[in-house]
Amino acid sequence: MSTTDGPTTGRTAMRPPSRTPPLPVPGARPPSRRGPGPPGYWGGCRGASLALLVTLPMLACYEAGIAALGGDPALRTGVDAWIGAAIPDAYPVPDWAPSVALAVGLVAWRVADPRRFRARWLPAALAECLLLGAGLLGLYLAFDRHFPALAGRPLLGVAGSPLPIGAAEALSLVGAGIFEEAAFRLGLLWLTYAGLRILHTPNALATAFAASGSALAFSMAHHVGEPPGSFSWAVFVFRWLAGVYFSWVFILRGFGIAVGTHVAYDLLVASYPWPE
Repeated sequence: MSTTDGPTTGRTAMRPPSRTPPLPVPGARPPSRRGPGPPGYWGGCRGASLALLVTLPMLACYEAGIAALGGDPALRTGVDAWIGAAIPDAYPVPDWAPSVALAVGLVAWRVADPRRFRARWLPAALAECLLLGAGLLGLYLAFDRHFPALAGRPLLGVAGSPLPIGAAEALSLVGAGIFEEAAFRLGLLWLTYAGLRILHTPNALATAFAASGSALAFSMAHHVGEPPGSFSWAVFVFRWLAGVYFSWVFILRGFGIAVGTHVAYDLLVASYPWPE
């Protein structure tokens, strides 16, 4: 038996691994000891950092504007107003509590989210929000050409407001953009998706169903409190399409871009030269 054979198997013994590191490849970059780098603009926009940079200043302007106008609860519209109405009078919760709760939630998310967003990317993110908002306005204008039932009506949360709108209406639009995205995208869409995934629904199907279902609830919510006989299927369908649009902006671009897009769309609609 050869000295290189094993005692029982008869196979050639393996040479022990060398402790000498491999030679560097010419032109190759040495491995980094600092771990993975920043995710870049595309990935950074989806994190909590941009959500804070976009949402917190808007929340501050929203609450400061309402306080400057006398603090009237009627200035709060949409989801913010519904939350205030749902709280029993026995519990003296201040009107600004939902804004504080949302801000605290975003800060907690930021603490848990390792992704970073560079300040120099902020102008690009705001421009992206404006472009996406203008894209939805263009979709509405195209939709209006084929569905005369819309009659060129601006789909604002403040019905019957003359254009251009005043400070109170602008605050309402900003608040609607923030809280509707928080309720229907960050809340309902995510919970629907999580529930479907728990039931072992395929990822693509769960995503599509959550986007469409939350958009349906979004459209239905905009018809709550309308006068009898004012319902229009064309308006309902477009609001559902707008909800789907916002849902996919949220899925692909994150909460910060979704909020900025929603607010940009509302303000663009308010400033558009609608026919009398």
